[in-house]
Parts: sequence; C-alpha cells; structure tokens
Amino acid sequence: MLKAQKILNVFLVLVLCWSLQSIATAQEKRPLTVTDIMKFREIKDTKLSDNGQWIAYTESPDRGNPSGHIKSTDGVNTIDIPLGKNPVISRDGQWVSFKISPTLLALETASKEEKKELKDGAVIINTTTAEKVSLENVKSVTFSGDSRYALVHFYKEKALEEDKKKEDKAAKNEEKKEPKHFLKKDMLGTKATLVELFTGKSLHFDNVQTAQFAEQGSYLAYVSANENGTDNKITVVNTSNVQSTTLDATVLASYPHIQWNKAGNILAFLKSSYEQKQNQREHQLFTYKTGTTKAQLIKAQQNDWFISHDNQLTWSQDGERLFFGQRPTKDVAESDTKIKTENDLYNIDKLVSGKGLQVWHGDDSRIKPHAAKEYKDDQSHTWLNVLHVKNNNVVSLADLSLSSANPTDNTKALLATDDQPYRKLMTWEGFFADLYHVDLKTGNKALVREKLSDATSAMVSPSGRYVTYYHDSAVWMFDLKKKLSTNLTKDLPVPFANELHDYPSAPPGYGIAGWLEGDNGVLVYDRYDIWLFTKTGKAKNLTQGDGRRREVIYRVIKTDEDQTFFDSKQDLLLSAYYDKKKNFGFYQLALSSGNLSKKLEANKKYQFVKKAKDSDTLFFTQEDMHEFPDIWVTNSQFDTPKKLTNTNPQINEFLWGSSELVEWRSTAGKDLQGVLIKPANYQEGKRYPVLVYYYRYFSQRLHEFNEMKVNHRPNFPFYHSNGYAVFLPDIKFDIGLPGPSATQALVPGVQKLIDMGVADPDAIGLHGHSWSGYQSAFAITQTDVFKAAVAGAPVANMTSAYSGIRLGSGLSRAFQYENGQSRIGGDLIDDLNLYIENSPVFFADRINTPLLIQFGDVDDAVPWQQGIEMYTIMRRLNKPVIMLQYEGEPHHLKKYPNKVDYTLKMKQFFDHHLKGAAAPQWMTEGVPYSEKETD
Repeated sequence: MLKAQKILNVFLVLVLCWSLQSIATAQEKRPLTVTDIMKFREIKDTKLSDNGQWIAYTESPDRGNPSGHIKSTDGVNTIDIPLGKNPVISRDGQWVSFKISPTLLALETASKEEKKELKDGAVIINTTTAEKVSLENVKSVTFSGDSRYALVHFYKEKALEEDKKKEDKAAKNEEKKEPKHFLKKDMLGTKATLVELFTGKSLHFDNVQTAQFAEQGSYLAYVSANENGTDNKITVVNTSNVQSTTLDATVLASYPHIQWNKAGNILAFLKSSYEQKQNQREHQLFTYKTGTTKAQLIKAQQNDWFISHDNQLTWSQDGERLFFGQRPTKDVAESDTKIKTENDLYNIDKLVSGKGLQVWHGDDSRIKPHAAKEYKDDQSHTWLNVLHVKNNNVVSLADLSLSSANPTDNTKALLATDDQPYRKLMTWEGFFADLYHVDLKTGNKALVREKLSDATSAMVSPSGRYVTYYHDSAVWMFDLKKKLSTNLTKDLPVPFANELHDYPSAPPGYGIAGWLEGDNGVLVYDRYDIWLFTKTGKAKNLTQGDGRRREVIYRVIKTDEDQTFFDSKQDLLLSAYYDKKKNFGFYQLALSSGNLSKKLEANKKYQFVKKAKDSDTLFFTQEDMHEFPDIWVTNSQFDTPKKLTNTNPQINEFLWGSSELVEWRSTAGKDLQGVLIKPANYQEGKRYPVLVYYYRYFSQRLHEFNEMKVNHRPNFPFYHSNGYAVFLPDIKFDIGLPGPSATQALVPGVQKLIDMGVADPDAIGLHGHSWSGYQSAFAITQTDVFKAAVAGAPVANMTSAYSGIRLGSGLSRAFQYENGQSRIGGDLIDDLNLYIENSPVFFADRINTPLLIQFGDVDDAVPWQQGIEMYTIMRRLNKPVIMLQYEGEPHHLKKYPNKVDYTLKMKQFFDHHLKGAAAPQWMTEGVPYSEKETD
C-alpha cells in the first residue's frame, strides 16, 4: 500500500511538472502585433522540374523582402536565394534562375529618378553543385528545351552623360528624317547573352527585343529592333551547333508575335513593314520549319479582313493547327479639323469637331460607361482563324456574328459564343450568350442553344459530334448530326441545378468535368457525386451515391495539364470536401472498375498543387487554423507524404486560438453553421468579447489557415491572439429580404455563443465589407445586440444605388438588385417598397450601435456616396458615427499605409467599445481637414 502511495506521489509530481512546463511554455508566447502580421510569408510562383526531382518557389511577406528557395523533392538538398523571386526551372531540374529584386528599403528611400535606375538582377543556380552565378540589370532568364543553354536578356544600360548627349543629338537629327520609326523607345531591343550552362561559353546578341526558346529541343528564336530601324530582323539559332539563320531582315519592320509549336520544329511569327504600318498595322503571317533556310509566307488575308498587331499565336498541342486572329478592314477618312484661317473661326463643322460628347441612346447595346470600359478590348479584338499546317490552308472560324471563339486542342471542332443579342439585358437581367459549334476544317457553324447563362461551361466531344452544356436546371447533349439536343438528367432522382442557390435568377449547374476519349461518355457533377453519361444518354453514378450519402463533394483533379480527354481506363484523382464537417481529403476513382478509394483524409484542408510531367511525383498543401499551407510531396497513391517547406516557423512564438464548428437555427427556421475561434488561453466559464465577421458562407473556413495580411478585413489571429473570440457565421438569404435574412441568422448565432458561455453579451462587435458591410449597416437598425459595428464600403440606400454605375466594370447596378447578389428580385418601379425596407438609411433613427464606416473615395464597386448618405443621416440624428475616407482608394485598400492605418483604427474602435480601452483622439474629437502634399 505504501509502495503504491509512493508511485502515486511520483506520478502526481510528474503531472504537476508537466502542467507547470505547459503553463510556462504558454506564458512565453505573446500576442500578435500588426508588425508580426507583416512578416508572415506566403508561397508564390511554385515551379517544378519535369522529372519531379526539384521544386523552386518564392516566399513573400506581406511587407518586406522576398526570398527564393530550391528544394530537392527527396528533402535532402535546400538552396536559399535572398531577394529571389519569379523562379524559372529547366526541364531537367539542374538549373534554376531567380530574379533578384531591390530591397524594400532601397525602393522606399529612393527618389523618383533613383527608382528608375533600380533594376532587378538575376542568379542562375546549378542544383547539383549549388554553385551560383549572379547578374545585374536583368530582364529575364530562360532555359532551352534541352536544358543546355540559358538566355540572359538585359535591361538597357544606363547611358553615361556624354553618351546621353550624343543620343539626344542623334534623336533630334533622326526626327528630321523620314521614314520615322514607329516603335516606342521601351519596345526597342537590348543586349542578350546566350550561355552554355556547363562550359560557361557565351554568345552575345545586340538589340534583342523579344526571344523564345522552343519548349523541346535546341532552338531559339529572337527579334532584333534598334533605334533607327536598320537592324530589325528575326533570327533562329540552333544551339546544338550555334548556327544562326536570319528569317527576315527589313528596315523599320516589326515582328510583334513569335511562337514555337510544342515539338519545337515549327516557328510562327508576324511581320509588319513600314509601308504596312500606314494601313492599320496590317501584318503578314509566316511559318518556319527547322532545318530549312527560309520562312514561308502564309496567304491568310481575306477580303475586308486583315491580320492586326493585336494578336495571339496559339498552337494546338499536336502542332497540326495554328490559331490566330484577324480584324475587319475599316477605312476611316480623316478630315482636317484644325482651325488655320480667319474663315475657319466661323466654320461650324470645324468648331463642333472639337466638342466633347457622348450620346446615350435608349437602344445602345451597352450603356456608355460600360462601352468605355470595353472600348480598348473592342478596338483590339480579333476574330479567330486557323492554319492547318499540312496543307497550309487557312479557315476563318469566327466572323462578326460571333463575339468570342478561343483556340482548342480538339482536332475537329470548337465552341464559340455570341452575346451581342443580349448586351442590352446586362443592364437589368444579367449575362447571356448563344452557343455555336464550329467545324475546324470548314468553318461551318451550327447553333447549339440560344440565350445560355453559362455557355462557357459547355464541352465538345473528341469527335466533334456532340456538345454537352447546362441549361434550365438540366444537363443537355447536342448531336450535330441530328441537330438535336437531349436532356440527359430529366429522369434522374437528384438535381443538377445548384441546390443552395438563393439569388433571384436561374440556378447554375455544378459543372462538367470532361469527355472520355472516343466519345465514350462525359463526366458531369451534381452537388456531391460524379456521373458518367454516354452519347446514347445512359447515366451511371461513378461515385455510387457515396457523396450524397455522406455529404461529401467529389470533384475531379486534372493532374495532367496537357490532357484533353480522359482515358476510359484512367485512375482519376478526386478532391473530397465534407459539406457538414468541413474537412478535406483525396480519393482515387478507377474509371474501368468504378472502385473509389480513400488516399488521404483528416481534419485538414488539402489542395492539389501540381504533378510532375515525367514522374509519379505529386505536390499538395495541407493546412488547418494552426498550420500554414506548406507544400507536401507524395506519389499518386499518397504513400508516405512528406512535408517539403517550412515557411512560417515563427507561428510557435504567438498565442493562437482554437476553432470549432457551431450549429444553430435562424429565426426563419434555417439550419446554419459557423466557425467559433476561441481566444488563446481560453478559460472555460470566462466570457470574452466577440468579433463577428461574415459574408455569405464562412463555415468552410474551419480548417483554413487565415491569410496573414494587413488589409481591409480584420486579421482573425490578430484578434484571437489578443483576447477576442472570433465568430464566422453562415448566412442564408430569402429573395426580397436580404437585410432581414442577415439579421435572422446573426442574432440567434450570437445568442448561441452567449448560451455556450463563451460570449460576453455586452461585448459583441460586428464587421463586414462590401456586401456584408451593407448587412452590418442594416443589422444595427434592427437589433441592439452589437455594441459596435464596422461597415466597409456599405450600400446604405438601395433606391439610389440601384440607378448607379459600377465604375470598375461600367455596368449598371440594376442587374445586381434584380437578379444578383442584392437579391431584391424586382425593379425599382414595381418593388419600390422592398428597396426601401432593405435600406438602412431609412431606419437610421433606430440605431443605437456606434458605427465606423470605411470607404475609398474612388471606390469602383460601391459608390462612396453611399457612405456619405449613411454618415449624413446618422450625424443629423446625433447617432454615434465615424467615417474613414481613404483618399484615392478603390473598393479594397491598395496603399500599404492606409491598410495599416485602417487595421489599427478598427482594432482601437473595438477595443474601446468591447474592452473598455481608452478612446484615441480620432474617436473622441475627430481629425481636422488637411491636404497632404504629393510629389
């Protein structure tokens, strides 16, 4: 008995020691500050060698200097590159280049003139030896398709004072001569060096404007352009023997677009000569086959059409077809409108030619602000053509009756759309387009369906005969031969329209994953599962209803970026998301057997990154609220996944909260979920101030690592590290009642936290931005539950906002209210009462909650005058209101000083109202108007 007591005492001592150690460890951790947030890093520009042996990426802090990193995927070798960004990796993984950026300190302390001289450098690294070669003043570094060479392209060298005087004098003399070069100075060429990587031998080229290695093989193409236009040419270099072939050299010519095919044996390029410049920058199309001595002119121009400068050359993967664009010829006669004589002073035509006028006609297809936004795109828009390489035959695939047609890897057909008949409807109804099937060989087009709300999700079968698309809550298949569409899903027991759609518009579908080879079927999604439909209309649930039974959303992950169609015997990688539990996983679906097998699953969020082209090496990220989404490596069977990166080890220095899922029911009877993040060092029975942040659905963030940035949103760890609970509730809306719907969800959700013993009922804060900024402004007119509220860019008055313009797109805001996010469902004439009843400005007299409004005064989504309306009425009613007007800022703050200022003020506002902290002067006395000097 005595011995047992001694053992128990020893055990109790050990437990006490462990407890004290845990407490000490917790006490060593500290709350996050804004400066700490700035230093958290994110992974960008991840690049992977084709053999899967090397990965290169950039770590970039919210504020500070980037760093480049190279890792072998076996985890053995690591190479760090201070200030490295934008990695490029050779196909074999033996060579990596990084741009080297100037330091943030250098950028922010330099004058405007000095900043012009702060150019990027570069470093080339041999991953086998870790040797580095550093370079200055570098535009880019690229590697040859055979990984033997690098091309280093330099910025223009800074001219010495004497050289500059000579250049200025030469430029003045050149201005007196004709013809004059039409290329802008920043488009002229600079020095480039071709480096043999293993030997270091180099070959220099002058006046290189642009250059491109073939993706495979040993060829390089580059374009030269010098200041007086005498060295304008296009050259191909075979790096295997360093032999050059000049394909064309013409004084003052330009070669704006070059493109190798995937195999690297045919180059396509455009040429424009000085004479052609006078005719709307018309270009000629050439192709060059490696091993030959000259390029071949392609007879592509058609009557009333020309190849324009605004173009894109795109090869099909098999190299059999080259896509390019043409524009219709427009002969615009220019009249002399300048006033030169006494009589001109009274010439009416010349006088009014100087007017500034836009005519808004009721039958315009686009309202003028939208037309202005689209003007540049319209002026540069081209209509698609295809060159069939075998017979050098050019086929026009789109004319003025089609507004959009894009290149395809399908060998038979493509899909095109036309939205022109429905552009007027954009003002109030939304976006629609007619869908067409276009034959690549003949250019013949066939109408598939009129007025589709989502024509871009349609897919054409491998043979080109069938088209699958979504329309009217169903998936359809169009048979080109029969000119007939069949509803594939009408007799199935599950819906294929979005089941959670709560907008006053037709519900969208869940998407089409893709076709099987040989027209053997098409894969389509419902809410949870993946279905196979054959061309005869037979349906099979490939995931066997497991998704709907367990509320798991299965989706196909396309691991091969070049794969056009699925193989019938392929094993597909699937993502899995548990709709109610909020965790993620990876599964594998064998198309031949229908076997569905779990590969990886946990209370985490997983995201696929990339698969190596030539090996069974796969990369993904893993995260939860405490774990940054670092990169992991595994194989397609997910055998022994291994963590490759460790981007933010400093997270262990800080106090961090813990998340859990909360469920409740709205006052309208809707079942809802949300994420409760309890504060760091949470103590059972103690009540805490709560920050509520939301938009629509936020419960999916249960296992997400919060984005560590300083911006217009509250940073969640900043709050739960500093003694706040954070609540992220879901909102479900009723059409016509967007404001009340939010209140019906928020109030019982907050009450749930109070009933749980977590929330201090006298310290609940509400924050929303944009759509949820509106909801926050409305909610405080309906309830006093919230002791302080922040509304970023809120709509205050739907009656005035309805008739406004979204400055970012130039679109009327009417469609947003009638059919979109604002969910009124009717127009201002017939449903005026709904616009009034959902507008917080009309109920401002009910507000007792202190409100902080934030707006940028060039907001391109919500007119910032909406903030003024809310501020003005609350001010008149002596309601507690403060408005932060950030000058020159759009819908989301862009300038870093403003982001920091708003983050601090937001926290001070909540600390005062929810924690009783002293109010800073800007809250108690305001800030006098002032004007900041600008450079």
